Amino acid sequence: MEHNNKALILIVDDDAIIRQVVSRLLSEQYRVEVAEDGEQGLARARELLPDGMIVDIQMPRMNGFELCEALHADMELAGIPVMLMSAAENKDELLRAYDVGGDGYITKPIDPKALRAKITYMLDTQRERKAMQDQISYATSTAFTAMSSMSETGLVMESLKQFNSCETTRDLGEQIMLALGQFELDGAVQLAGSEELVALNRKGPATDVERSILQHVASMDRIQQFTRRLAINFPGIKLLVSNMPIGDEERCGRLRDNLAILVEAAESRLEAIKVKASLLSAQRKVAIVNTIQSLTRALLEIDMQQREGKANRTMIFNETMMRLEESLSAFSLSERQEQNLLNIVREAWERVAATYGDEAELQDRLTHIVRDLQQMASV
Repeated sequence: MEHNNKALILIVDDDAIIRQVVSRLLSEQYRVEVAEDGEQGLARARELLPDGMIVDIQMPRMNGFELCEALHADMELAGIPVMLMSAAENKDELLRAYDVGGDGYITKPIDPKALRAKITYMLDTQRERKAMQDQISYATSTAFTAMSSMSETGLVMESLKQFNSCETTRDLGEQIMLALGQFELDGAVQLAGSEELVALNRKGPATDVERSILQHVASMDRIQQFTRRLAINFPGIKLLVSNMPIGDEERCGRLRDNLAILVEAAESRLEAIKVKASLLSAQRKVAIVNTIQSLTRALLEIDMQQREGKANRTMIFNETMMRLEESLSAFSLSERQEQNLLNIVREAWERVAATYGDEAELQDRLTHIVRDLQQMASV
């Protein structure tokens, strides 16, 4: 990859050693620039427009949270994903990181493998969000136009109908996010499918911070609200809402009830999707077993026919030699001539029989394959 095509990462930390360590860890894969504090980091972000930023939380003049808020308040910089660094992970900082729009979270001392993985995920997620944003914005706009005159109950009913048409875990997650947008809410959702864990927000894949908070939701009560944030916890689905209208208590209560209904319905649909996937998997397994059994019978029949054919050829030769010996007397040949003729026939047979040696090895391999298939079909 050419140097200019590498993603640009801006590191903002007042600790020169941390700046040097993180720069060295990332310099092979990315272009790296640094800033010594939050104010300088904001100025350099405006100058460089980096693809991503790594920002220390504890800094003088402007800390990491304040820098993150300043970035999101600037329309030109709002799309830059930000990974926040902290001395230790704790729930309060995670929630604050989520509130200010952080896209990633990592603790010191820096684990090189974890850092590279989180940066890759943050940048990949940002690219996916950009690709999906137009599509989701169009779908949301269309939904708002079609449902502008519907009541909240109508929105719930329409969302329930859309849930029933979802065939995959991801489809269901996207539909939940679309329903959230129709209520003018924002947040993230996590769905535990039969073979995958899907975490989404309204723009696409959930951020690293959102995924961490959704993991914490699993230990909470069924419905829990803290300030503007609402968490709804079902076994297969965790929903996090970030902007509940706490200034309108009546609407806030209605939204809690409606969202609980939606998540409960989505949970039922998720179970149906899992059952269907399980049935399809079982059907595929049955089809594979049937195929193995059919192949085993065919190979077994071939094996038996080939072994019987070999035995029959040997018997036919022996019978032919006996008849030949009995018939030679009618030709008035000398004993030496008779013996020479018999020797010619035996030599020819031995040459033919020699070719069966290679076939015998293949025959034994075929027999072993048949036995293995029989064992597989009986499991």
